[in-house]
Amino acid sequence: MRELRISYSTESSVDQAVVEIARRRPGDPAVTLGGRTLTYAELTARARAFADELTGLPPQRIGVTAHRTVTTVVQMLGAALAGHSFVLLNPDNPESTTAYIRESAGIALVADPLTGELTRDDRHTPSPAEGEAYVLHTSGSTGRPKGVSVSRANLAYANAARLTVHADHGEPVFLLLFPLHFDGAMTPIWGALTTGGHLVIADDAERRDPDAIADLVVRHSVTHTLTVPSFHGELVRVLADRPHTLKVAICAGEALTRGVIDQHFASLPEVALCNEYGPTECTIWATYRFYDRPHDPLIGRPIPGTTVDLLDGALRPVPDGEVGQIAISGPGVTAGYVGDPAQTAAVFVDGRYLTGDLARRTPDGELEFVGRLDNEVKMRGVRVNLETIEAAVASAPGVLAAAVTYDAATSVCCAFVTGDASAVRQTVTALLGPALVPDRVVAVATLPRTAHDKVDKDRLRVPGDAGPAERIALAWAEVLGVSAEQAVSGANFFALGGNSLSVLKLARTLSGLAGRRITAKELYLHATLGDQLVLLGGER
Repeated sequence: MRELRISYSTESSVDQAVVEIARRRPGDPAVTLGGRTLTYAELTARARAFADELTGLPPQRIGVTAHRTVTTVVQMLGAALAGHSFVLLNPDNPESTTAYIRESAGIALVADPLTGELTRDDRHTPSPAEGEAYVLHTSGSTGRPKGVSVSRANLAYANAARLTVHADHGEPVFLLLFPLHFDGAMTPIWGALTTGGHLVIADDAERRDPDAIADLVVRHSVTHTLTVPSFHGELVRVLADRPHTLKVAICAGEALTRGVIDQHFASLPEVALCNEYGPTECTIWATYRFYDRPHDPLIGRPIPGTTVDLLDGALRPVPDGEVGQIAISGPGVTAGYVGDPAQTAAVFVDGRYLTGDLARRTPDGELEFVGRLDNEVKMRGVRVNLETIEAAVASAPGVLAAAVTYDAATSVCCAFVTGDASAVRQTVTALLGPALVPDRVVAVATLPRTAHDKVDKDRLRVPGDAGPAERIALAWAEVLGVSAEQAVSGANFFALGGNSLSVLKLARTLSGLAGRRITAKELYLHATLGDQLVLLGGER
Protein backbone atom coordinates (compact mmCIF):
# COMPACT_ATOMS: atom_id res chain seq x y z
CA MET A 1 0.00 0.00 0.00
CA ARG A 2 1.40 3.38 -0.97
CA GLU A 3 2.09 5.81 1.86
CA LEU A 4 -0.33 8.71 1.96
CA ARG A 5 0.59 12.09 3.38
CA ILE A 6 -1.69 15.06 3.85
CA SER A 7 -1.21 18.72 4.54
CA TYR A 8 -3.84 20.80 6.28
CA SER A 9 -3.99 24.01 8.25
CA THR A 10 -5.55 24.45 11.66
CA GLU A 11 -6.69 27.82 10.35
CA SER A 12 -8.58 26.26 7.44
CA SER A 13 -12.25 25.39 7.79
CA VAL A 14 -14.77 23.45 5.81
CA ASP A 15 -17.16 26.40 5.60
CA GLN A 16 -14.59 28.57 3.83
CA ALA A 17 -13.82 25.71 1.47
CA VAL A 18 -17.50 25.61 0.47
CA VAL A 19 -17.53 29.38 -0.07
CA GLU A 20 -14.49 29.09 -2.34
CA ILE A 21 -16.19 26.34 -4.38
CA ALA A 22 -19.30 28.54 -4.69
CA ARG A 23 -17.23 31.47 -5.94
CA ARG A 24 -15.72 29.38 -8.74
CA ARG A 25 -18.73 27.24 -9.63
CA PRO A 26 -21.89 29.06 -8.52
CA GLY A 27 -24.31 27.25 -10.83
CA ASP A 28 -23.28 23.69 -9.99
CA PRO A 29 -25.71 21.57 -7.93
CA ALA A 30 -24.75 21.46 -4.26
CA VAL A 31 -27.55 19.78 -2.28
CA THR A 32 -30.57 17.78 -3.45
CA LEU A 33 -33.41 16.33 -1.41
CA GLY A 34 -36.60 15.10 -3.04
CA GLY A 35 -37.42 17.39 -5.94
CA ARG A 36 -35.44 20.33 -4.58
CA THR A 37 -31.85 21.24 -5.49
CA LEU A 38 -29.76 24.16 -4.26
CA THR A 39 -26.84 25.34 -6.38
CA TYR A 40 -23.64 26.39 -4.67
CA ALA A 41 -24.62 30.04 -5.12
CA GLU A 42 -28.04 29.44 -3.56
CA LEU A 43 -26.58 27.36 -0.71
CA THR A 44 -24.02 29.98 0.29
CA ALA A 45 -26.46 32.88 -0.15
CA ARG A 46 -28.95 31.24 2.20
CA ALA A 47 -26.18 30.28 4.63
CA ARG A 48 -24.95 33.90 4.72
CA ALA A 49 -28.50 35.09 5.35
CA PHE A 50 -28.73 32.74 8.34
CA ALA A 51 -25.28 33.90 9.50
CA ASP A 52 -26.56 37.49 9.42
CA GLU A 53 -29.25 36.52 11.95
CA LEU A 54 -26.43 35.61 14.33
CA THR A 55 -24.45 38.84 13.80
CA GLY A 56 -23.13 40.43 16.97
CA LEU A 57 -23.23 37.29 19.11
CA PRO A 58 -20.02 36.02 20.70
CA PRO A 59 -18.98 32.55 19.40
CA GLN A 60 -21.35 30.05 20.96
CA ARG A 61 -23.14 26.76 20.34
CA ILE A 62 -26.23 27.04 18.15
CA GLY A 63 -28.71 24.19 18.29
CA VAL A 64 -30.00 22.96 14.92
CA THR A 65 -32.92 20.55 14.95
CA ALA A 66 -31.71 17.87 12.54
CA HIS A 67 -34.72 17.40 10.28
CA ARG A 68 -33.97 15.87 6.87
CA THR A 69 -34.18 19.08 4.89
CA VAL A 70 -31.77 21.10 2.77
CA THR A 71 -32.30 23.92 5.26
CA THR A 72 -30.57 21.88 7.96
CA VAL A 73 -27.39 21.90 5.85
CA VAL A 74 -27.88 25.64 5.21
CA GLN A 75 -28.08 26.35 8.95
CA MET A 76 -25.05 24.19 9.75
CA LEU A 77 -23.01 26.09 7.16
CA GLY A 78 -24.45 29.45 8.26
CA ALA A 79 -23.57 28.87 11.91
CA ALA A 80 -20.00 28.05 10.88
CA LEU A 81 -19.73 31.14 8.64
CA ALA A 82 -20.85 33.29 11.57
CA GLY A 83 -18.05 31.88 13.75
CA HIS A 84 -20.26 29.63 15.87
CA SER A 85 -20.45 25.89 16.32
CA PHE A 86 -23.59 23.88 15.73
CA VAL A 87 -25.15 21.16 17.88
CA LEU A 88 -27.38 18.80 15.91
CA LEU A 89 -30.47 17.87 17.92
CA ASN A 90 -32.32 14.65 17.13
CA PRO A 91 -35.94 15.72 16.47
CA ASP A 92 -37.17 12.32 17.70
CA ASN A 93 -35.58 12.63 21.13
CA PRO A 94 -37.90 12.89 24.15
CA GLU A 95 -38.25 16.45 25.42
CA SER A 96 -36.36 15.50 28.58
CA THR A 97 -33.34 14.35 26.56
CA THR A 98 -33.33 17.52 24.45
CA ALA A 99 -33.60 19.61 27.62
CA TYR A 100 -30.61 17.78 29.14
CA ILE A 101 -28.54 18.32 25.99
CA ARG A 102 -29.40 22.02 25.88
CA GLU A 103 -28.52 22.45 29.55
CA SER A 104 -25.27 20.44 29.49
CA ALA A 105 -24.04 21.96 26.21
CA GLY A 106 -25.14 25.51 27.00
CA ILE A 107 -27.48 26.06 24.05
CA ALA A 108 -29.51 29.26 24.32
CA LEU A 109 -30.46 29.51 20.63
CA VAL A 110 -32.11 26.75 18.56
CA ALA A 111 -32.84 26.92 14.83
CA ASP A 112 -35.70 24.92 13.38
CA PRO A 113 -35.19 24.13 9.66
CA LEU A 114 -38.89 23.34 9.19
CA THR A 115 -40.17 26.72 10.38
CA GLY A 116 -37.07 28.84 9.82
CA GLU A 117 -37.47 30.16 13.36
CA LEU A 118 -34.58 30.93 15.69
CA THR A 119 -35.77 30.67 19.29
CA ARG A 120 -34.00 31.75 22.47
CA ASP A 121 -34.29 30.20 25.91
CA ASP A 122 -32.82 32.49 28.54
CA ARG A 123 -32.81 29.66 31.08
CA HIS A 124 -29.65 28.36 29.37
CA THR A 125 -26.37 30.26 29.57
CA PRO A 126 -24.62 30.21 26.17
CA SER A 127 -21.41 28.21 26.15
CA PRO A 128 -18.45 29.81 24.38
CA ALA A 129 -17.40 27.90 21.28
CA GLU A 130 -14.21 29.54 20.08
CA GLY A 131 -12.54 27.21 17.57
CA GLU A 132 -15.24 24.57 17.86
CA ALA A 133 -16.89 23.17 14.70
CA TYR A 134 -19.74 21.17 16.19
CA VAL A 135 -20.94 18.96 19.05
CA LEU A 136 -22.44 15.56 18.30
CA HIS A 137 -24.00 13.35 20.92
CA THR A 138 -23.41 9.63 21.34
CA SER A 139 -25.53 7.30 23.45
CA GLY A 140 -23.99 7.07 26.90
CA SER A 141 -23.79 3.94 29.03
CA THR A 142 -25.64 5.77 31.81
CA GLY A 143 -28.56 6.50 29.50
CA ARG A 144 -27.51 10.12 29.15
CA PRO A 145 -26.10 11.21 25.77
CA LYS A 146 -22.45 12.27 25.71
CA GLY A 147 -21.64 15.41 23.72
CA VAL A 148 -18.34 15.24 21.82
CA SER A 149 -16.72 18.61 21.10
CA VAL A 150 -15.12 18.60 17.63
CA SER A 151 -12.82 21.52 16.83
CA ARG A 152 -12.42 23.21 13.46
CA ALA A 153 -8.88 21.84 13.38
CA ASN A 154 -10.16 18.30 14.05
CA LEU A 155 -12.64 18.58 11.18
CA ALA A 156 -10.16 20.21 8.80
CA TYR A 157 -7.74 17.35 9.38
CA ALA A 158 -10.32 14.54 9.05
CA ASN A 159 -11.70 16.05 5.85
CA ALA A 160 -8.24 16.56 4.33
CA ALA A 161 -7.41 12.93 5.11
CA ARG A 162 -10.62 11.85 3.37
CA LEU A 163 -9.85 13.85 0.24
CA THR A 164 -6.40 12.25 0.18
CA VAL A 165 -7.54 8.66 0.75
CA HIS A 166 -10.38 8.91 -1.78
CA ALA A 167 -8.52 11.03 -4.36
CA ASP A 168 -8.68 8.24 -6.95
CA HIS A 169 -12.49 8.22 -6.92
CA GLY A 170 -12.90 11.76 -8.28
CA GLU A 171 -15.43 14.44 -7.47
CA PRO A 172 -18.29 12.73 -5.64
CA VAL A 173 -22.02 12.61 -6.08
CA PHE A 174 -22.46 11.47 -2.49
CA LEU A 175 -25.66 9.86 -1.20
CA LEU A 176 -26.45 10.66 2.45
CA LEU A 177 -28.47 7.95 4.22
CA PHE A 178 -27.48 8.33 7.88
CA PRO A 179 -29.55 10.51 10.26
CA LEU A 180 -28.20 14.06 10.18
CA HIS A 181 -27.47 14.04 13.93
CA PHE A 182 -25.12 11.04 13.51
CA ASP A 183 -21.40 11.68 12.94
CA GLY A 184 -21.48 9.45 9.85
CA ALA A 185 -23.51 12.20 8.15
CA MET A 186 -20.50 14.51 8.33
CA THR A 187 -18.68 12.30 5.80
CA PRO A 188 -20.97 12.88 2.80
CA ILE A 189 -21.82 16.47 3.75
CA TRP A 190 -18.27 17.83 3.89
CA GLY A 191 -16.80 15.18 1.61
CA ALA A 192 -19.09 16.44 -1.16
CA LEU A 193 -19.36 20.17 -0.47
CA THR A 194 -15.64 20.87 0.03
CA THR A 195 -14.78 19.31 -3.35
CA GLY A 196 -17.47 20.82 -5.55
CA GLY A 197 -19.37 17.55 -5.42
CA HIS A 198 -23.11 17.00 -5.22
CA LEU A 199 -24.76 15.97 -1.93
CA VAL A 200 -27.92 13.89 -2.45
CA ILE A 201 -29.99 13.34 0.71
CA ALA A 202 -32.45 10.45 0.86
CA ASP A 203 -35.69 11.46 2.57
CA ASP A 204 -37.16 9.64 5.57
CA ALA A 205 -39.33 7.39 3.41
CA GLU A 206 -36.43 6.44 1.13
CA ARG A 207 -33.40 5.97 3.34
CA ARG A 208 -34.24 2.48 4.65
CA ASP A 209 -35.83 1.16 1.44
CA PRO A 210 -33.24 -0.55 -0.81
CA ASP A 211 -35.42 -0.17 -3.92
CA ALA A 212 -35.94 3.56 -3.33
CA ILE A 213 -32.23 4.08 -2.69
CA ALA A 214 -31.31 2.21 -5.87
CA ASP A 215 -33.66 4.57 -7.73
CA LEU A 216 -31.81 7.56 -6.23
CA VAL A 217 -28.43 6.13 -7.22
CA VAL A 218 -29.56 5.77 -10.84
CA ARG A 219 -31.53 9.03 -11.05
CA HIS A 220 -28.75 11.26 -9.67
CA SER A 221 -25.73 9.34 -11.06
CA VAL A 222 -24.49 8.71 -7.51
CA THR A 223 -20.80 7.75 -7.28
CA HIS A 224 -20.37 7.35 -3.49
CA THR A 225 -22.55 5.66 -0.86
CA LEU A 226 -22.03 5.28 2.88
CA THR A 227 -24.12 2.77 4.83
CA VAL A 228 -23.96 0.38 7.76
CA PRO A 229 -22.75 -3.00 6.45
CA SER A 230 -25.94 -4.93 7.16
CA PHE A 231 -27.98 -2.52 5.06
CA HIS A 232 -25.36 -2.42 2.31
CA GLY A 233 -25.84 -6.17 1.86
CA GLU A 234 -29.51 -5.56 1.04
CA LEU A 235 -28.79 -2.58 -1.21
CA VAL A 236 -26.26 -4.27 -3.50
CA ARG A 237 -28.68 -7.11 -4.28
CA VAL A 238 -31.21 -4.57 -5.55
CA LEU A 239 -28.64 -2.42 -7.37
CA ALA A 240 -27.00 -5.34 -9.20
CA ASP A 241 -29.58 -5.41 -12.02
CA ARG A 242 -29.70 -1.64 -12.62
CA PRO A 243 -27.42 0.62 -14.65
CA HIS A 244 -25.45 2.78 -12.24
CA THR A 245 -22.42 5.05 -11.87
CA LEU A 246 -21.34 3.92 -8.42
CA LYS A 247 -17.55 4.02 -7.92
CA VAL A 248 -17.07 3.31 -4.22
CA ALA A 249 -19.30 1.97 -1.47
CA ILE A 250 -18.22 2.86 2.06
CA CYS A 251 -19.33 0.80 5.06
CA ALA A 252 -19.11 2.16 8.60
CA GLY A 253 -20.96 2.19 11.91
CA GLU A 254 -20.94 -1.58 12.42
CA ALA A 255 -18.51 -4.46 12.01
CA LEU A 256 -18.22 -5.45 8.35
CA THR A 257 -18.74 -9.20 7.85
CA ARG A 258 -17.37 -11.62 5.27
CA GLY A 259 -20.93 -12.32 4.15
CA VAL A 260 -21.50 -8.68 3.17
CA ILE A 261 -18.10 -8.52 1.42
CA ASP A 262 -18.93 -11.64 -0.61
CA GLN A 263 -22.39 -10.29 -1.46
CA HIS A 264 -20.89 -6.97 -2.59
CA PHE A 265 -18.54 -8.55 -5.10
CA ALA A 266 -21.12 -11.08 -6.25
CA SER A 267 -23.44 -8.17 -7.08
CA LEU A 268 -21.15 -5.19 -7.85
CA PRO A 269 -17.68 -6.57 -8.69
CA GLU A 270 -16.65 -3.35 -10.46
CA VAL A 271 -17.35 -1.12 -7.42
CA ALA A 272 -14.62 -0.57 -4.81
CA LEU A 273 -15.62 -1.40 -1.24
CA CYS A 274 -14.14 0.63 1.63
CA ASN A 275 -14.47 -0.34 5.28
CA GLU A 276 -14.05 2.65 7.63
CA TYR A 277 -13.68 2.51 11.41
CA GLY A 278 -13.63 5.33 13.90
CA PRO A 279 -15.47 6.70 16.92
CA THR A 280 -17.12 10.11 17.15
CA GLU A 281 -14.44 11.01 19.69
CA CYS A 282 -11.81 10.87 16.93
CA THR A 283 -13.72 12.92 14.32
CA ILE A 284 -15.64 10.39 12.27
CA TRP A 285 -12.92 7.95 11.20
CA ALA A 286 -9.49 6.64 12.17
CA THR A 287 -8.76 3.61 9.94
CA TYR A 288 -9.78 2.38 6.50
CA ARG A 289 -9.42 -0.63 4.22
CA PHE A 290 -10.22 -0.88 0.50
CA TYR A 291 -11.34 -4.13 -1.13
CA ASP A 292 -11.34 -4.95 -4.83
CA ARG A 293 -12.14 -8.65 -4.33
CA PRO A 294 -13.54 -10.90 -1.57
CA HIS A 295 -11.39 -10.97 1.56
CA ASP A 296 -11.77 -11.54 5.28
CA PRO A 297 -12.99 -8.36 7.03
CA LEU A 298 -10.33 -5.98 8.35
CA ILE A 299 -10.45 -2.37 9.52
CA GLY A 300 -7.13 -1.82 7.79
CA ARG A 301 -4.60 0.90 8.59
CA PRO A 302 -4.74 4.34 10.21
CA ILE A 303 -5.71 7.29 8.04
CA PRO A 304 -2.77 9.59 7.19
CA GLY A 305 -1.49 11.37 10.30
CA THR A 306 -3.21 9.08 12.81
CA THR A 307 -1.58 6.46 15.05
CA VAL A 308 -3.34 3.36 16.39
CA ASP A 309 -1.82 1.43 19.33
CA LEU A 310 -3.10 -1.84 20.78
CA LEU A 311 -2.80 -1.84 24.57
CA ASP A 312 -3.19 -4.31 27.42
CA GLY A 313 -4.99 -3.65 30.71
CA ALA A 314 -2.02 -1.65 32.01
CA LEU A 315 -1.98 0.47 28.81
CA ARG A 316 1.18 -1.20 27.53
CA PRO A 317 1.56 -2.20 23.85
CA VAL A 318 0.71 -5.84 23.15
CA PRO A 319 2.90 -7.96 20.83
CA ASP A 320 1.82 -8.23 17.20
CA GLY A 321 -0.81 -10.91 16.76
CA GLU A 322 -2.24 -10.49 20.27
CA VAL A 323 -5.52 -8.80 21.11
CA GLY A 324 -5.38 -5.34 22.65
CA GLN A 325 -7.57 -2.29 23.19
CA ILE A 326 -7.54 0.19 20.32
CA ALA A 327 -6.02 3.52 21.39
CA ILE A 328 -6.05 6.36 18.86
CA SER A 329 -3.83 9.44 18.76
CA GLY A 330 -3.41 12.21 16.21
CA PRO A 331 -5.02 15.46 15.00
CA GLY A 332 -8.50 13.91 14.85
CA VAL A 333 -8.69 13.17 18.59
CA THR A 334 -11.15 15.63 20.11
CA ALA A 335 -11.03 17.55 23.38
CA GLY A 336 -13.52 15.21 25.04
CA TYR A 337 -17.06 15.35 26.39
CA VAL A 338 -18.99 18.54 26.96
CA GLY A 339 -19.62 19.15 30.67
CA ASP A 340 -18.19 15.77 31.75
CA PRO A 341 -14.56 16.14 32.86
CA ALA A 342 -14.55 12.84 34.78
CA GLN A 343 -15.56 10.73 31.78
CA THR A 344 -13.19 12.71 29.57
CA ALA A 345 -10.28 11.99 31.91
CA ALA A 346 -11.18 8.29 32.02
CA VAL A 347 -10.85 7.65 28.28
CA PHE A 348 -8.70 10.51 26.95
CA VAL A 349 -5.34 9.52 28.43
CA ASP A 350 -1.91 10.93 27.50
CA GLY A 351 -3.11 12.29 24.17
CA ARG A 352 -4.82 9.02 23.21
CA TYR A 353 -8.46 8.06 23.09
CA LEU A 354 -9.14 4.64 24.64
CA THR A 355 -11.94 3.26 22.49
CA GLY A 356 -12.99 0.18 24.46
CA ASP A 357 -12.73 -1.75 21.16
CA LEU A 358 -10.45 -4.75 20.73
CA ALA A 359 -8.29 -5.64 17.74
CA ARG A 360 -5.22 -7.61 16.69
CA ARG A 361 -2.55 -6.71 14.16
CA THR A 362 -2.06 -9.13 11.28
CA PRO A 363 1.38 -10.13 9.93
CA ASP A 364 0.77 -7.62 7.11
CA GLY A 365 0.35 -4.81 9.64
CA GLU A 366 -3.41 -4.44 9.20
CA LEU A 367 -5.95 -4.30 12.01
CA GLU A 368 -8.59 -6.94 12.59
CA PHE A 369 -11.54 -5.84 14.74
CA VAL A 370 -12.30 -8.41 17.47
CA GLY A 371 -15.04 -6.89 19.60
CA ARG A 372 -15.76 -4.73 22.62
CA LEU A 373 -14.07 -4.92 26.01
CA ASP A 374 -17.49 -4.99 27.65
CA ASN A 375 -18.92 -7.61 25.26
CA GLU A 376 -17.01 -10.66 26.48
CA VAL A 377 -19.15 -13.53 27.80
CA LYS A 378 -18.50 -17.08 29.00
CA MET A 379 -20.39 -19.75 27.06
CA ARG A 380 -20.11 -23.37 28.17
CA GLY A 381 -16.78 -22.60 29.81
CA VAL A 382 -15.33 -20.69 26.84
CA ARG A 383 -14.67 -16.95 26.98
CA VAL A 384 -15.60 -15.18 23.74
CA ASN A 385 -16.63 -11.78 22.41
CA LEU A 386 -20.16 -11.71 21.04
CA GLU A 387 -18.81 -10.03 17.89
CA THR A 388 -16.82 -13.21 17.17
CA ILE A 389 -20.01 -15.27 17.20
CA GLU A 390 -21.83 -12.61 15.15
CA ALA A 391 -19.13 -12.76 12.47
CA ALA A 392 -19.40 -16.55 12.31
CA VAL A 393 -23.20 -16.43 12.10
CA ALA A 394 -23.07 -13.74 9.40
CA SER A 395 -20.71 -15.88 7.32
CA ALA A 396 -23.27 -18.70 7.00
CA PRO A 397 -24.56 -19.20 3.43
CA GLY A 398 -27.70 -17.18 2.79
CA VAL A 399 -27.41 -14.95 5.87
CA LEU A 400 -27.69 -11.24 5.03
CA ALA A 401 -27.20 -9.75 8.50
CA ALA A 402 -26.88 -11.04 12.04
CA ALA A 403 -27.02 -9.89 15.65
CA VAL A 404 -26.21 -12.01 18.69
CA THR A 405 -27.46 -11.46 22.22
CA TYR A 406 -26.54 -13.15 25.50
CA ASP A 407 -28.65 -13.27 28.66
CA ALA A 408 -26.28 -13.59 31.60
CA ALA A 409 -29.13 -14.53 33.93
CA THR A 410 -30.14 -17.59 31.92
CA SER A 411 -26.85 -18.16 30.00
CA VAL A 412 -28.88 -18.25 26.78
CA CYS A 413 -27.22 -17.04 23.56
CA CYS A 414 -29.54 -16.13 20.70
CA ALA A 415 -28.66 -15.33 17.08
CA PHE A 416 -31.09 -13.18 15.08
CA VAL A 417 -30.58 -13.35 11.33
CA THR A 418 -32.11 -11.95 8.17
CA GLY A 419 -32.00 -14.25 5.18
CA ASP A 420 -31.66 -18.03 5.24
CA ALA A 421 -30.94 -19.33 8.76
CA SER A 422 -30.76 -23.02 7.89
CA ALA A 423 -26.94 -23.31 7.79
CA VAL A 424 -26.12 -21.16 10.84
CA ARG A 425 -25.51 -23.93 13.37
CA GLN A 426 -23.37 -25.96 10.99
CA THR A 427 -21.28 -22.92 10.03
CA VAL A 428 -20.65 -21.77 13.61
CA THR A 429 -19.73 -25.31 14.65
CA ALA A 430 -17.17 -25.53 11.85
CA LEU A 431 -15.64 -22.13 12.59
CA LEU A 432 -15.78 -21.88 16.39
CA GLY A 433 -16.64 -25.32 17.71
CA PRO A 434 -19.84 -26.68 19.28
CA ALA A 435 -19.40 -24.78 22.57
CA LEU A 436 -20.04 -21.44 20.85
CA VAL A 437 -23.11 -22.38 18.79
CA PRO A 438 -26.04 -20.11 19.79
CA ASP A 439 -28.80 -21.77 21.81
CA ARG A 440 -31.44 -20.22 19.59
CA VAL A 441 -31.37 -19.11 15.95
CA VAL A 442 -34.27 -16.80 15.07
CA ALA A 443 -35.03 -15.67 11.53
CA VAL A 444 -36.39 -12.11 11.34
CA ALA A 445 -37.44 -9.93 8.42
CA THR A 446 -35.29 -7.00 9.54
CA LEU A 447 -33.02 -6.07 12.44
CA PRO A 448 -34.34 -3.14 14.51
CA ARG A 449 -32.30 0.06 14.35
CA THR A 450 -31.37 2.78 16.81
CA ALA A 451 -31.67 6.47 15.99
CA HIS A 452 -28.06 6.22 14.70
CA ASP A 453 -28.98 3.34 12.36
CA LYS A 454 -27.05 0.76 14.36
CA VAL A 455 -28.65 -2.56 15.33
CA ASP A 456 -30.78 -2.06 18.45
CA LYS A 457 -30.22 -5.25 20.44
CA ASP A 458 -32.49 -4.07 23.24
CA ARG A 459 -35.44 -4.53 20.89
CA LEU A 460 -34.53 -8.05 19.81
CA ARG A 461 -36.84 -10.55 21.44
CA VAL A 462 -36.84 -14.34 21.33
CA PRO A 463 -40.29 -15.65 20.33
CA GLY A 464 -40.15 -18.08 23.27
CA ASP A 465 -42.45 -21.06 23.09
CA ALA A 466 -44.88 -19.43 20.67
CA GLY A 467 -46.75 -21.84 18.43
CA PRO A 468 -46.38 -21.87 14.62
CA ALA A 469 -49.41 -19.62 14.03
CA GLU A 470 -48.14 -17.00 16.48
CA ARG A 471 -44.69 -17.06 14.89
CA ILE A 472 -46.18 -16.47 11.45
CA ALA A 473 -48.27 -13.62 12.88
CA LEU A 474 -45.16 -12.08 14.44
CA ALA A 475 -43.39 -12.38 11.08
CA TRP A 476 -46.27 -10.56 9.37
CA ALA A 477 -46.16 -7.86 12.04
CA GLU A 478 -42.44 -7.24 11.45
CA VAL A 479 -42.67 -7.26 7.67
CA LEU A 480 -45.85 -5.19 7.32
CA GLY A 481 -45.60 -2.94 10.36
CA VAL A 482 -49.02 -4.09 11.60
CA SER A 483 -49.96 -5.49 14.99
CA ALA A 484 -49.82 -9.25 15.49
CA GLU A 485 -53.54 -9.10 16.38
CA GLN A 486 -54.34 -8.03 12.80
CA ALA A 487 -52.67 -11.17 11.45
CA VAL A 488 -55.48 -13.54 12.39
CA SER A 489 -56.05 -16.90 10.77
CA GLY A 490 -58.29 -15.65 7.96
CA ALA A 491 -56.30 -12.45 7.23
CA ASN A 492 -54.79 -12.00 3.78
CA PHE A 493 -51.14 -10.91 3.67
CA PHE A 494 -51.62 -8.72 0.60
CA ALA A 495 -54.83 -7.17 1.87
CA LEU A 496 -52.87 -5.94 4.90
CA GLY A 497 -50.34 -4.18 2.65
CA GLY A 498 -48.06 -6.94 1.39
CA ASN A 499 -46.20 -6.26 -1.87
CA SER A 500 -43.45 -7.74 -4.01
CA LEU A 501 -40.71 -6.54 -1.64
CA SER A 502 -42.34 -7.53 1.64
CA VAL A 503 -43.29 -10.98 0.34
CA LEU A 504 -39.59 -11.65 -0.33
CA LYS A 505 -38.78 -10.66 3.26
CA LEU A 506 -41.58 -12.88 4.56
CA ALA A 507 -40.34 -15.80 2.44
CA ARG A 508 -36.89 -15.50 4.04
CA THR A 509 -38.33 -15.44 7.56
CA LEU A 510 -40.70 -18.36 7.01
CA SER A 511 -37.88 -20.35 5.42
CA GLY A 512 -36.02 -20.06 8.71
CA LEU A 513 -39.07 -21.20 10.65
CA ALA A 514 -39.76 -24.11 8.31
CA GLY A 515 -36.17 -25.28 7.99
CA ARG A 516 -36.56 -25.37 4.21
CA ARG A 517 -36.83 -22.83 1.40
CA ILE A 518 -40.21 -21.12 1.12
CA THR A 519 -40.58 -19.22 -2.16
CA ALA A 520 -42.43 -16.00 -2.86
CA LYS A 521 -44.49 -17.91 -5.45
CA GLU A 522 -45.72 -20.28 -2.75
CA LEU A 523 -46.76 -17.32 -0.59
CA TYR A 524 -48.71 -15.75 -3.45
CA LEU A 525 -50.64 -19.03 -3.63
CA HIS A 526 -50.97 -19.26 0.17
CA ALA A 527 -51.79 -15.67 1.12
CA THR A 528 -53.73 -16.18 4.36
CA LEU A 529 -52.16 -16.95 7.69
CA GLY A 530 -54.13 -20.20 7.86
CA ASP A 531 -52.85 -21.30 4.45
CA GLN A 532 -49.28 -20.44 5.42
CA LEU A 533 -49.64 -22.46 8.62
CA VAL A 534 -50.51 -25.49 6.49
CA LEU A 535 -47.62 -24.65 4.16
CA LEU A 536 -45.20 -24.78 7.08
CA GLY A 537 -46.61 -28.11 8.24
CA GLY A 538 -48.69 -26.86 11.15
CA GLU A 539 -52.37 -27.46 11.78
CA ARG A 540 -54.93 -24.90 10.70
